[in-house]
Amino acid sequence: MRATQKSLVTRRTLSVLVAISTAVVLAACSGNGGAGTPEGTAEAGTEAVTVSLDWNSYVAYHAPFVLADEEGIWEKHGVQVKHTMPGGSGDALLEVGTAKTDIAWADLSTAAASMLQEVPVTAVAKVQNKNASGLTVLAGTQLDSARDVSGMRIGSTPGGSDSTLVGAFLRANEIDEADVEIVSLPANGKFAALMTGEVDAISGQVYYYISNAASQGATAAGKSYSDMGLDVLDHGFVANDAFLEANPSAVTGFLAAYREALARTIDDPAAACAVLSSKSDGALLPDDCEAQLDGWLPLVSDPNESSWGESNEAEWESTVAVLKEFGGAEGDRQTSTMFTNEVLPND
Repeated sequence: MRATQKSLVTRRTLSVLVAISTAVVLAACSGNGGAGTPEGTAEAGTEAVTVSLDWNSYVAYHAPFVLADEEGIWEKHGVQVKHTMPGGSGDALLEVGTAKTDIAWADLSTAAASMLQEVPVTAVAKVQNKNASGLTVLAGTQLDSARDVSGMRIGSTPGGSDSTLVGAFLRANEIDEADVEIVSLPANGKFAALMTGEVDAISGQVYYYISNAASQGATAAGKSYSDMGLDVLDHGFVANDAFLEANPSAVTGFLAAYREALARTIDDPAAACAVLSSKSDGALLPDDCEAQLDGWLPLVSDPNESSWGESNEAEWESTVAVLKEFGGAEGDRQTSTMFTNEVLPND
């Protein structure tokens, strides 16, 4: 069955709004107005922060989070962090938008689509300079340009950032959506589907899937959406608006800790991967982790730069314009309100 994604962005953000409305009603009934407060209290001298990650298992770009856990970096910067792994950027935004958590690590283009629908979150740091999402195929499947996509079965995760972008990519390149088949798969099922021939291509972080294929003795190739006419923002952090207003110092402390952990990951990827691999109970081998970091780290902004984490309105305006023209996004929120640089650590 061929899937049409004409209103994909709108449908997903509407579902988020329904969930948010439900959460507000439940909070009012219970008398609990806190945003994402963890069970129990933070240790003395620290502020409690809950964080949604964008996958349902550990992947290489989660190394800074685990390193901060294991090396006491969170506490050094005055925060006590707990995190969830709901399964995708869309799911992470659902959690932070409904105040289940305080901060989310998520694709910022997906966040922008949610913000247009008045989901109460604001971006507080941009980490990746280039969007790495795109299409990955195995050797033998031609993907020299966007036109080669016609006729493909494409694996995509409904709760992930890639599903926001794949439909926009098709329309930006004037590819009829009836000419492809979008196959809905969980994040951890896409690669297996590609390897077994269930799909011809998978949508997501290209460098990640190419390194996975290499670890399995296979050859894969890919093209990012940004190299095929769809240049939008990528990963960073968003905060629940109520939490951000009430706890700006906690957000700054969290970002300072992440920044330090990212710098350590860059300085010694092997050490960071050793920690992450041990935390993953063998699901992510150190060599595979390092191969993934080889693809991801060149995309991030330098944590040693004074401008680390900063956004500018032009890139948000460009992303929103793409989402509205090609992704079916709707809404009137001003791009200048979608992000803030005010809580970034500036030391």
